[in-house]
Amino acid sequence: METSFEILRLQLREAVEECAGRGLVFAAKWAAEQLCGLSVDAQTIPSTIGVAIVKTPTVAEMATTPTLKHRLRGASRQLNADDADVEQNAATETERARRERWSRQDASEKDRVLLAKCLFDLREFDRAAYKLQDCTGPRARFLRLYSQYLSRERHLDESRTRAASDSAGQPPMPTLGADRELISIRDELEQSEKEGNLDSFGYYLLAMVLKSLGQRQLAREACVRSLSAYEYNWSAWILLESCIDPHEPMDKLSGELPGGWMRHAFFAHMLLEVFGANSTSSNSNGDEFSVHCQVLEQLFPQSQFVIGLRAVRHYNMREFEEARQLFSLLQRLDPYQLELADIHSNILYVMEDRARLSALAHRCSELDRFRPETCCVIGNYFSLRREHEKAVGYFQRALQLDQNYLAAWTLMGHEYIEMKNTAAAIDAYRHAVDVDDRDYRAWYGLGQTYEMLNMPHYATSYYMRAAALRPYDSRMWCALGNCYELSAQRQQAIECYRRALIGSAESECLAISRLARLYESTDERKLAAYYYQLLYEYALKNGAQALGVAGTAAEIAGGASALHGGQDELAAACLFLAAFENDRGRKQVAQRYLAQVIDGASSGGASQQRVDDAKAMMHSILSS
Repeated sequence: METSFEILRLQLREAVEECAGRGLVFAAKWAAEQLCGLSVDAQTIPSTIGVAIVKTPTVAEMATTPTLKHRLRGASRQLNADDADVEQNAATETERARRERWSRQDASEKDRVLLAKCLFDLREFDRAAYKLQDCTGPRARFLRLYSQYLSRERHLDESRTRAASDSAGQPPMPTLGADRELISIRDELEQSEKEGNLDSFGYYLLAMVLKSLGQRQLAREACVRSLSAYEYNWSAWILLESCIDPHEPMDKLSGELPGGWMRHAFFAHMLLEVFGANSTSSNSNGDEFSVHCQVLEQLFPQSQFVIGLRAVRHYNMREFEEARQLFSLLQRLDPYQLELADIHSNILYVMEDRARLSALAHRCSELDRFRPETCCVIGNYFSLRREHEKAVGYFQRALQLDQNYLAAWTLMGHEYIEMKNTAAAIDAYRHAVDVDDRDYRAWYGLGQTYEMLNMPHYATSYYMRAAALRPYDSRMWCALGNCYELSAQRQQAIECYRRALIGSAESECLAISRLARLYESTDERKLAAYYYQLLYEYALKNGAQALGVAGTAAEIAGGASALHGGQDELAAACLFLAAFENDRGRKQVAQRYLAQVIDGASSGGASQQRVDDAKAMMHSILSS
């Protein structure tokens, strides 16, 4: 009797073979990593995990299932028991006959598929497709059409490279022919679907083509169909993730997906990639991520994928030391791994750990100098050294290796901001949005750039996009509130700063300070005193220097310091609170606030004007 872990091991082994046999090396590698990460000692999966592993048919047996639309329509109908049994038996007979036919076709075409796969591995895509042009089996069809798709992608990359190297700056070659190739592949796959000859991998390829044609919703449906037929293709899960609307309810998506353990890997990954730090900052989504990750940790205690999820989550929550430790663990477990090295370098950059970042850059360069991740790591190293031109050069090199490498576009935009080249920064951020319009960093960067250009109305629209993608990130709301202030829209600014207090605590001090000033300017003294009191208590708890708040993008661009003096912020709060308490007849309380300003003058920070105002008010109170 096979144990549940033995069944899971067999399923993962089959997934490696099936995906690798179709050229889906990324999915095959992922399945193999989880296979090696399985628990060695455990024999059965604890019932507390809530995941049942059952012995499933092979890929050939699972190659077709009733379509999602058919199942949903069938669920909505109130069929009586006899009609349901008849329909189910007929569908089973049809599926069995189809599986047998596919199995015979694959067996008869096996030799040609093996030759084509060798040519595919040698990246002779056109030749591989030619060898399979008369084959009709599902495996041969997938390999032929996938070869055509990759050949088209390679020709597009070559045309972009030629256009980029053209000194005359001519536009890239037209892509009409490439679109015709995509449409031809799509039409053939859709015809196979109508004839009932499309297996799970065929649906995956159809989803890829539809997404390339900009039909994201149809691609999403095709991904769900693919995963409903066979759930162990990790590439299909990643493609589905790229087609999801961030505002789509999670319950709706969950109801459409298969119920195996793979859904836990998908949801844990999606919560980080699509929803990022703010999903894990909210209680519900943070708990949800932990639940999915705990399931994976019990199934795959040795999996580097699971450790990487934890590390990225700490990074998104700006818990940099915890994230760095996990990335160091990954580096010790697999010193030759380059995946996630770019995120590791981002952490070291923010921590200003030049020694570790230098060591990471040298290690990545020795492993593979021509990986986009390596170029990104080296670019971050030069950025930390304030050598922004060199950093831009390495980010551009990363984009030559992978035109859709999102991190390079965003980081290059940041470098252009440092170089005060706003036009180039806008271009880089817009390219990042074209690659993935769910990337909040690119929208936030566009907002910062237009704020530097003193165009708050444009900046507001981009900050709104960023805030919609990261509703629990207080930085987004503070930036939006600042733009409303610049546009003299005080009520909207107040709403944004109050919304910032609901999210992460990172910009809490800035939001409180801005709210106090806004209420003071609108003569709402009670509300202003409330927020100044919060600011005062914050300073007592964390120290006056903790009140140093980041300046606006325009101020930084103009050469101002990124931090205002914390002591001056505290002095302003104390002066207002002293005047407020004095008006209420609480002179002793007012004197304590003024003494805080006068006694703190010796430590520096507060302006002389604040100290003089405090002394004048103290003299007025004592003489009255």
